[in-house]
Amino acid sequence: MPDVLEGPVDLNRWPIDDLDGDAGRRMIESCRADLASLGCCNLRGFLTDAGTAALMAEADALLEHAYWKNGRRNAYFTEDDPSLPADDPRRMSFPIVMGQVAGDLIPPASRLRRLYEHPAKVEFTRRTLGLAALYPRADRFQDLNLIVLPDGGVQLWHYDQNHFSVTLLLQAATQCGDFEFVPALRSKHGEDLEAVRRLFRGKHPGVVRPEREAGTLTLFRGENAMHRVSPVCGDKARVTAILSYDEAPGLWAPDEVNAMIYGPRVREPRAVGSPI
Repeated sequence: MPDVLEGPVDLNRWPIDDLDGDAGRRMIESCRADLASLGCCNLRGFLTDAGTAALMAEADALLEHAYWKNGRRNAYFTEDDPSLPADDPRRMSFPIVMGQVAGDLIPPASRLRRLYEHPAKVEFTRRTLGLAALYPRADRFQDLNLIVLPDGGVQLWHYDQNHFSVTLLLQAATQCGDFEFVPALRSKHGEDLEAVRRLFRGKHPGVVRPEREAGTLTLFRGENAMHRVSPVCGDKARVTAILSYDEAPGLWAPDEVNAMIYGPRVREPRAVGSPI
């Protein structure tokens, strides 16, 4: 089986197969600088045009299995608290309209999964994030996902529970569907709720919108950066692969968490592992 990096990934522009070479070291340094300054590293053209088309064709064949969410939630995924003021950001709700394909539905032999698990891809991510160790997530539902946002689809404002995320945009929407975030709205010292309130009202001046087109790989620290994907417009859906890694092996989510994310079908006997 040919190496999955050859063809799909533009190794001349992004030499993840030679991280110890001069170009590889410069790439890592540049990505680390972007993460340090904004919390976001955007590798535009990570996939070749042919590679983008091939991986999107794989994704397209799987989208019929997506679990759909259509409702309203607050940015913190918590129940409403009437004891808080009515204009408290924690009480403001937003629509969420999206489909999500769980990892167990993405075949082991697919190019998308082989790219996700490729040692060079994992090592590039580890070095860029400055971690001691990194592993593909053991949870077979959460490891590699697809997110689809059709016309009217939206991912609401939120913080991530993970320290970082890795996404690969396979298809951009016809219109809109922008990745937007505000860096450092919260820290270990607390959260700037007034700034969050301004953001939710569309009045925050610090919203960042990285330029992303199909084939872009993004590493993002979203734990303290409020972010969303703005509502999608047009007849072409926005399709993104979510590549999840952990700093320790053998981690998995509780059944109730996976059932909430992927629907009741995922409730079945658990493989051996440790909870996330």
